[in-house]
Amino acid sequence: MNELKLIIATPQKKLPPLTCDSVRLMLCDDAKGRGGGEYGIHPGHIKALMALQEGPLHAFLHGEPILEGACGAGFASVEGNTVTVVVESFQKK
Repeated sequence: MNELKLIIATPQKKLPPLTCDSVRLMLCDDAKGRGGGEYGIHPGHIKALMALQEGPLHAFLHGEPILEGACGAGFASVEGNTVTVVVESFQKK
């Protein structure tokens, strides 16, 4: 089974990379208020760059949550099976 590498960075810290098989986070709406909301990323996802709004971030491995937290606004990128999240803040729950 393919896995993702999740990297979370804030201006104050960079968390150690985490191995997971899915990530859920909150996307910003576009200028007309469309398209935002919860978004899921799985292995094999296409290359992407996304604007994030404040909200929850969840990472799962084999269907079990392994990381739950609250993100500040920022960006997420997907390249290969690496998800990089750069946000104003991140607080584990």
